[in-house]
Amino acid sequence: MNTDDRGAPVFTIQGKNYEDCKAQLWKRYGEDYLIVSRKQILLGGFLGLGQKEAIEVSYTLRPHGMSRRPSSEGSRQDVFVSDFQRSRDELLRNAGSNIDSIKQIAQVKQSVEELKDLMNQKLEMSVSAMPSKHPTIERIEEMLEKNEFTFSYISEISKRMAAEFSLDQLDDFDFVEKAVVDWIGQSISVQPKKNFRPPHVIILVGPTGVGKTTTIAKLAANLILDAKDNGFDRPQMRFISIDKTRVGAFEQLVNYGEIMNVPVDKAVTLDDVKTIYDQYRNSVDAILIDTSGYSPNDSRSIGQMRSVLDLDDLHADVYLAVSATTKARDLSNIIQNYEPFNFGSVIITKCDETKQYGNVISVLHEKRKSISYITDGQGVPKDIRRADVVNFLMGLNDFKIDRIHIDDKFGVK
Repeated sequence: MNTDDRGAPVFTIQGKNYEDCKAQLWKRYGEDYLIVSRKQILLGGFLGLGQKEAIEVSYTLRPHGMSRRPSSEGSRQDVFVSDFQRSRDELLRNAGSNIDSIKQIAQVKQSVEELKDLMNQKLEMSVSAMPSKHPTIERIEEMLEKNEFTFSYISEISKRMAAEFSLDQLDDFDFVEKAVVDWIGQSISVQPKKNFRPPHVIILVGPTGVGKTTTIAKLAANLILDAKDNGFDRPQMRFISIDKTRVGAFEQLVNYGEIMNVPVDKAVTLDDVKTIYDQYRNSVDAILIDTSGYSPNDSRSIGQMRSVLDLDDLHADVYLAVSATTKARDLSNIIQNYEPFNFGSVIITKCDETKQYGNVISVLHEKRKSISYITDGQGVPKDIRRADVVNFLMGLNDFKIDRIHIDDKFGVK
């Protein structure tokens, strides 16, 4: 059995929606429960066909009790039941074969059952009388869940809808939907383009398997294309590889270097990086550094790699590369473990492998991190572009998007 941080057992319950699960919990425990998490599941069907969407809620019981009664009325009814039961027990002890006593016992038992039925009816009435969320809020929550936004992000949006909209406004679903799309757009932070004095040192860090080497080549190609578009000379660049974990990583970077006519150096220690940097800092426009990828839980190796790049005068432009397919909890862990690099923004890779970005938007909003680029393929340089709020919003599933409105509000000026 799973447990929470207090060591208390964690149980699960399923329902057709979140409110259905909460009603079941209220009926069982009153207020003596705490919801830990919720997730969308599929139920029923045969061989994957005919399945229906449902919600599974994980919960624990409050430490101060497991009462199944939500009000003082229930406690008074408990006293009545107890009195009846004591009377029944006394009659049983004294009954013997007396027919009248047996009839009294039967009457007491019937009264107890009638009282139990009355208690259940009152409890059901109290549950049905509980204030429920407005249908518009429930529908928006379901749409956010389908886009894989985190529970905390959805909760933030839900509370804001309840606080800022009147009942008349909530009755206008299109009005609320448009406002929520705006709120999502406002929660996406895009790093503005910056100018750097040469040499522009770019360092790309991130876990294994996110495509860092290909992305570093795309960034180099972008620098070349930007110079061409602005009528500047082709920038002089060098690659440095400090990736010592992935077989063939250095050779892959060498191949990209040969295609783009960019020399590649290999570094293992801090002294290696310093030597290369001091040698070329006055003769190149940019130095791009490809790093090793580690498990997001391998904080020790991540810390050792950070020490290899610990030059005071490097003034690096550091990006964290993460895959768009990463689960929200893992993404949060990655960001936390790579914080020592003091990365300025995030590059979202493998955007061609998913159609939901709620996980990324949620976690980056909660961690207050900006996005600089997204990549959506292996092509160099075509499959990389500057992050754009409009593109993220256009990718929302089930939401009706007013393209003219979001272009005016969030489009690149």
